[in-house]
Amino acid sequence: MTFHRRAIVLVTLLFAGSWGIAPTFAQQQPIPPSQQYASVQSHIAVPMQTVPRVDVAALRAEDRARSDRVGPYRVGTVIDTDLTPKSHGTWEQLPSGRWLWRLRIRSRDAVSLSVGFSQFRLPDGAALYVHGPGETVVRGPYTAADATSGQHWTPLVRGEQLILELDVPANRRQAVALNIGHVTHGYRALPTRRDGTRPKSGTCNLDVACQEADPWRDQVRAVGGYTLSRGQNQLFCTGVLMNSTAQDPRLLFLTAEHCVRTLSEAASMVFYWNFQTAQCRQQGSDENATFPDDSLDVGAWDQTSSGALLRARYGSVHEDGEIGGKPDLTLVEVDTDTVPASYDLYQSGWSREDASTQESVTIHHPSGHGKRISFDENASRITGWAQPTDGTTHLRIGNWEIGTTEPGSSGAPLFDENQRVVGVLSGGLAGCGGDGDTDDNNEPDWYGRLAAGFNKGDYQDDTFADWLDPANTGAMEIEGQPFVADSIPPVQPPNFRVANVSSNSVTLRWTAPGDDSTSGTATEYLLRRRAESPIRTQADFEGAQPISNVPAPKPAGSSQSVTVSVDPGKSYYFGLVALDKVKNASPLAATDRDATPVSTLRVLTPPAPNPTRRRSTFNFVVEKRQTVRIELYDTLGRRVRVLMNEEVRPFRRQTVTTDVSSLSSGVYFVRIRGASTAQTARMAVTK
Repeated sequence: MTFHRRAIVLVTLLFAGSWGIAPTFAQQQPIPPSQQYASVQSHIAVPMQTVPRVDVAALRAEDRARSDRVGPYRVGTVIDTDLTPKSHGTWEQLPSGRWLWRLRIRSRDAVSLSVGFSQFRLPDGAALYVHGPGETVVRGPYTAADATSGQHWTPLVRGEQLILELDVPANRRQAVALNIGHVTHGYRALPTRRDGTRPKSGTCNLDVACQEADPWRDQVRAVGGYTLSRGQNQLFCTGVLMNSTAQDPRLLFLTAEHCVRTLSEAASMVFYWNFQTAQCRQQGSDENATFPDDSLDVGAWDQTSSGALLRARYGSVHEDGEIGGKPDLTLVEVDTDTVPASYDLYQSGWSREDASTQESVTIHHPSGHGKRISFDENASRITGWAQPTDGTTHLRIGNWEIGTTEPGSSGAPLFDENQRVVGVLSGGLAGCGGDGDTDDNNEPDWYGRLAAGFNKGDYQDDTFADWLDPANTGAMEIEGQPFVADSIPPVQPPNFRVANVSSNSVTLRWTAPGDDSTSGTATEYLLRRRAESPIRTQADFEGAQPISNVPAPKPAGSSQSVTVSVDPGKSYYFGLVALDKVKNASPLAATDRDATPVSTLRVLTPPAPNPTRRRSTFNFVVEKRQTVRIELYDTLGRRVRVLMNEEVRPFRRQTVTTDVSSLSSGVYFVRIRGASTAQTARMAVTK
């Protein structure tokens, strides 16, 4: 593709004030539970938790000294906390019978606030909302499905206060397990503050709303900005959604290793999709250096998602602290549960050809600003990091003909002339020439090459090829595709049951479900066990013990089984869930009876209550099918009655209840006799 942009630049400038692409409409705002009932207390009555004051002047001095030219763009500082619904905030019962927990958090003079949950476990039917006092933007609702590696990090809320609201079903309050381990004080604004414009990215940047970006509309949809937390810093970078040879809806996101290096950093990622203005502003104008106050409506700042899993990495920063002899690449998988189809995203094509680009485009978020696009009409050069000629890990862009890059652009994709991703931004010297300038400073940038790291990796032995070419086709390049959310989970695993019980193991059997409903093949099983109480709900399942070494799913309709080692004498219950490629979960399948391994005959629970006035209940289990006789005797050894005399099936909890209301006060003995074992239990009757 030849760009031919110069011929249209003047036309673009003439119409910049009135011309723009149609806006991506804002998401419908959810209504927090406090606004659904007139009887709920005002938020002013909710306790305020104020975090320690932040020394913003010191942070800005550090930023100036570092200049942010290499490395992520810092936008906030992370304050460690320990806030839970049990120790902070207020609980209030709603007219519906549900429970509402609320907490206010304040950090003085913050431009924005957000929170990170170090523990995020919610019962079925519970939902969390986050908003400011004015409720201009309401984040949520967040449910148990929004947890990533047990954590959840929220998008930012404007201002120095935020309010958390947790809506819980009437009988599930005790099942809430939340811990706000982090509060992030934002001191740099992403969108412009409402109390006035604030200069941000340079005036030579070009909005993606401008006409020059028209041939790149799909690629614009693939690029996203994100925050992450590293130690005490909240950072901002850019990245791009990538297609794979599987052509599936897994949201693989390529960015720079110097931005995201660890599993915990990936879990803390909060993505801002379609964060861009709908107007094409004139390069060089003051307006072009700010983000419009109506960004919530036309900039889609409310299109967010949280959480990712680290999939592949190949860079030097996690080892040496510097970008060095590797191409500075990281691939994460975005938590697809939090990305609706309405975001209209795109999975970009890529090329791993061992060649330089003849012309180049980058799409990025300079200084955490709305999305911009830059063009280089000249051939790039294969070099090492920050080298003019030597090396092979990076592509060097000599200078940008239109636009530039800035801090916050780190991780942005470099597209070749065929609109395929070939690398991500490590850093450089590019920037605008000065205030009011329409041109950049004619300095270079370096992009880590996908080709240099495609078959390599330094995280859990996974390579980029494992994820971008899972079909092992050997493809050198692929085209992109629109993201179509996979919302169809596998069906509940049919016929899940206890097939056999021995003295120290339980064998489970089931029929394999499909991927989408009953067709195809699921991707993974989650099998869990629980002692002494059934697994009936999703909350029960989440709290149960995971079982490893579960076989991979077979094609739909296949018979599958697994044998699980257990401790004798305990009653076990089991639950099974099937997952597809994007972690859609099937309904829970649970065993309809307990499995209790024993060596002979075992009384599981003695008679209770004890003493008793009316009735008493106890449980037992046997190893082999046999006749069990249970008799009740008084202290003189006289048989009072026979409670049971029948054949009993093995490894199944047996429950016996006896009515003692007609007996006199005193001590009695329950004698249980099996084929080779007898046991006696004491029981007292009172009147």
